[in-house]
Amino acid sequence: MSSLLFIVRAVTVISLTLLTGLALLIAAPVTMTWRAPRIFCRRWAMTVWGRGVLWLCGTRLEIVGQIPPSPYFLVCNHVSAADIFALAAATGGRFIGKAELGGWPLVGKIISGIGTILIDRTRRTAVGGVNAILSEAIENGENLILFVEGGIRPGDRLHPFQPSLLEPAVRLEQPVHYALIHYSTAPGAPRPSEAITWPAGRSGLEYFRRLFSLRRCHVRLTIGEQAIWASDRKQLARDLQAAMEPLFQPLD
Repeated sequence: MSSLLFIVRAVTVISLTLLTGLALLIAAPVTMTWRAPRIFCRRWAMTVWGRGVLWLCGTRLEIVGQIPPSPYFLVCNHVSAADIFALAAATGGRFIGKAELGGWPLVGKIISGIGTILIDRTRRTAVGGVNAILSEAIENGENLILFVEGGIRPGDRLHPFQPSLLEPAVRLEQPVHYALIHYSTAPGAPRPSEAITWPAGRSGLEYFRRLFSLRRCHVRLTIGEQAIWASDRKQLARDLQAAMEPLFQPLD
């Protein structure tokens, strides 16, 4: 039964992702030269996509606190690929992600097409180019979402924050909001640390098989009360981590 559930969800999630990309492609000729409609369309598409994927996967989203008014720069911890679905549903934001996502068949092209800013974290020279794109996006009034730990972590604690991508916020004197994400599963179901996180060595196919086989899941997104700003990116990373630590709850 779990294999059938995985197949059905995988097919429908990929189909929904492709439809989202197609909708943005159709709208592109109209919004190409008009910044505000382009940002609105992308934000709307991401929100609908995120909510649709959560519904298809039987995931209930709970938001604790208030989503800040647009535009904003939001950082979050990162414990699962499912974080993207939840944050897209809640914010409609534009993500900063790993370059390898763009290489995924079909879906990778859509990920790029919906405005995800991809960075090759193995190349130090790539950070400067990405920071230029982030600066332009902030100036254009977009919502930016950054997983500040630098990758998917086990959810046992907050891992050291990576300050390099906070440079545009510092340069533009942009306060940074923060959020924490936490998952729980139904009694008798696999624990979140087993089914939702992505352990080292687990293949993508095996990971999504476990994730999409969960019948029900609950995700809680806790939004910090006040944005944080500092004149130095390293200090900003430290201040953000200090503010997020008291709100963090390890995964079971």
